[in-house]
Amino acid sequence: MVMKANEESKPQNQTNDSPKDQNPKQIDGYMLISMLRGAQWYLKESESHINSLNVFPVPDGDTGTNMYHTFKEAMNNLDGKSLSKVNQITSQIARGALMGARGNSGVILSQLLRGFSEANKENEILDVEQLAKSFRRAASVAYNGVMKPVEGTILTVASKAAEGAELSSENNLDIVNTLQNTLEFAKQALEKTPEQLPALKEAGVVDAGGKGYVIILEGMLRGLQDKDDIEFDEEILQKEVKPEKEKPEKEEELTYMYDTQLLIDIEDSSNNVLEKIREELNNYGDSLIVVGSESTVKVHVHTNHPGIVLEYALQQGSIKDIVVENMQLQADKKTEPNIKATEVSDIQKNKDKVKEIKPRGIIAVAQGEGFSTILQELGVDKIISGGNTNNPSTNDFVKAIKEIKAREIMLLPNNKNIVSSAEQAASLVDKKTAVLSTTSIPEAIASLMVFDEDIDLFELKDKMEKEIEDLKTIQITEAVKESKINGFEIKPGDIIGVYNDDILCCGENYVDVILEIFEKKYEGEELVTIYFGENTDREHALNIKESLKEYSVPEIEVYKGGQPIYSYIISLE
Repeated sequence: MVMKANEESKPQNQTNDSPKDQNPKQIDGYMLISMLRGAQWYLKESESHINSLNVFPVPDGDTGTNMYHTFKEAMNNLDGKSLSKVNQITSQIARGALMGARGNSGVILSQLLRGFSEANKENEILDVEQLAKSFRRAASVAYNGVMKPVEGTILTVASKAAEGAELSSENNLDIVNTLQNTLEFAKQALEKTPEQLPALKEAGVVDAGGKGYVIILEGMLRGLQDKDDIEFDEEILQKEVKPEKEKPEKEEELTYMYDTQLLIDIEDSSNNVLEKIREELNNYGDSLIVVGSESTVKVHVHTNHPGIVLEYALQQGSIKDIVVENMQLQADKKTEPNIKATEVSDIQKNKDKVKEIKPRGIIAVAQGEGFSTILQELGVDKIISGGNTNNPSTNDFVKAIKEIKAREIMLLPNNKNIVSSAEQAASLVDKKTAVLSTTSIPEAIASLMVFDEDIDLFELKDKMEKEIEDLKTIQITEAVKESKINGFEIKPGDIIGVYNDDILCCGENYVDVILEIFEKKYEGEELVTIYFGENTDREHALNIKESLKEYSVPEIEVYKGGQPIYSYIISLE
């Protein structure tokens, strides 16, 4: 369905034949709605282009997608009733953007809209002077919302845009000319971003977030100038974008039948008890996890001989919390359910009723069945699906925090582009909530080894952060586009090695790239853990393990992560 931009927002007595004021001096609510809808439409049209400006040759938290979805949630928050007054509109879109913010760029955009709203608390209409103050307040709030502001980003573009609006106000220009000058100043600032950020200059692109802000300003101008002429595809603006269906996991033949878990209270503890247990049980299965302290050890293993595992555990001390599950039967039940949906619902309701409130809950972001399982086995209460190309919103975190029956919450975002949304959510809830700034799943796994419910939440955060200080994370993937970065001229299909979020090498095959990174970065760490993704398999991962033996690594473990994009994620600790 195609409709005019202002069709649903115009006053009842306005018609499409009404003469337009080509040089308005003020903006009312209906004009502002047209401007915002123009911004939303143009942002959607430009989403792919903004994404393409990403310096990294691997899909991540794409700026265009995050900004569009944040702006869309802002617009979706309009109640459809109070559209005549500027302050009502700006308040509603600021709230919608706050809750819908995705990724770093989305959080900054939500702060820009919050600042714009703060400048208009008392304004039912908007004149040029107030418009200039609004752009300046937007830039100031966004700057203050970033712990370490960086020039050459959307922040710089927003500040220069405000400067253009202020000069227009000083010269008593009308609204259209003010917006034109605001846009021109923003464009000039955007073109200079490569001179401020070397990575942009090397890649030959401008800042993606800054481009997104320019697009919003241009859309606002077009929405105002052409509000009776420009046509928007209502289906594009309103329909929810359905997430891509996850690729079905490849059916793996069950080498080991029984999922075995237990706790061991160690009788004769020693400094290397964990290593001894791990070494022994590694002979009886896979997916082995041995964690804990010198006095209490948690064991998880897939095995065909749970009796042998339990017998060995009894030799180490007393055992409890024993769980042995037949995974083949579980797999069969997935296709042949024998419990009615209503019965499952009733069972769940009863469980919820008797479930005690925990002192402390854990929420983690993860992609991949393997990673989700590992995190849950380490005590995570709720997994939020997300990561590269799929950044959860602030509201996703808020909902998860409210759902968990716990007095305090620890958030593990596990991606550098998700940390800001998690922190924003923590500031919006009543529960005491801490955000551990984990940027990868291995960091989350390492930090959970020292999780403790008995110390203060923020003392625990410091303790968990110290646990991951020396952790090294390697990510191996395939480039999806051409890029110039760190002196490499990367082509689509190249295998690239990312070390602590920095591209360290590229090549033609996985083994060579991994060996090159180890040559540069391996410093005798005791444990190397290989997590293989959805587009590879255990056999290939074991070949990589074999190739690393030349470095005499004391221990190399292999697990299924099931993550998209990165074929391998490797931790060194």
